[in-house]
Amino acid sequence: MKEYIDETPEVENLSEGWWESVMAEDACLAKVAERNAKRESGVSTSNIEENFEEDIDWEQVKNFYDQEMVISCTVIDHNKGGLLVCSDHFQGFVPVSHLDDVLSIEDEDEREKILKEYVGCKISLKVIECDERRGRIVLSERAAQTAPGQRQKLLDVLKINSKVTGRVTNITDFGVFVDLGGVEGLIHISEISWGRVLHPKDHLSINEQIDVLVLQINRDQCRVSLSLKQLKANPWDDVMTRFPKGTVTTGVVTEVVKFGAFARLEDGLEGLIHVSEMGIDGKVSPKELFTEGQKVNVEVVLVDPERQRMSLRLIDG
Repeated sequence: MKEYIDETPEVENLSEGWWESVMAEDACLAKVAERNAKRESGVSTSNIEENFEEDIDWEQVKNFYDQEMVISCTVIDHNKGGLLVCSDHFQGFVPVSHLDDVLSIEDEDEREKILKEYVGCKISLKVIECDERRGRIVLSERAAQTAPGQRQKLLDVLKINSKVTGRVTNITDFGVFVDLGGVEGLIHISEISWGRVLHPKDHLSINEQIDVLVLQINRDQCRVSLSLKQLKANPWDDVMTRFPKGTVTTGVVTEVVKFGAFARLEDGLEGLIHVSEMGIDGKVSPKELFTEGQKVNVEVVLVDPERQRMSLRLIDG
């Protein structure tokens, strides 16, 4: 709550892909750099910023992290991704997904209004990640509500290839974050479905409870990579048997593009009806014929399991 005052190797989606997904703090960090430049040139800044230490006490931050200590920080700025906060020892960033009052709010205008109200307030937080090499410190209001040692306890019991249950806390262009009960894991967009994923929000929603598979664990950086799709059989493994060339079936249009329409035959299995396989005049656009969610009858023309590609032909009736 805010107080108003007046063993595993690092993989791609556990490194920079993680930061691309969890962070939208570039604007805030740019402002910090601007403030530092002003201070160095003698330009005056606000009272809060003047009291803000320029040097980060990384030893103390690491102690906060290791001991899972709850600390009080002042919010000095915000952007759409979260809050910029400071204490006597550091400056850091609190992602939106780690704020109690903002977690379930999807309307951007309402979210912006609430984030703005945090500025000038003190909030209780825990450091959930510190990266001295990159100068990044991430904090969480939600984590501050968990018992000390909960994070490490969970990291100790998590095992690769185990199934766990969590709650969706944030959805980005790159993937979905899931609270496992003190540790947040990432389902990269490539691990959401065996089929095409236009955007993660089409498959999951904030606060949804889901089962996921643990793919990778980085205990040093408290990062967990998860998969949703690998809890299900890959529909492309036996597609040649179930949908051989010439099969007539029903599909649901998932996307209409200028060169055709994609149709889903079942979860994770999608094919393209190319404009040349629609039996229409070349002057007619697919968008004039199809809408997303429309049911269509199709014939399987070509199947390529290795590339996960399927070509379909539109048929009558």
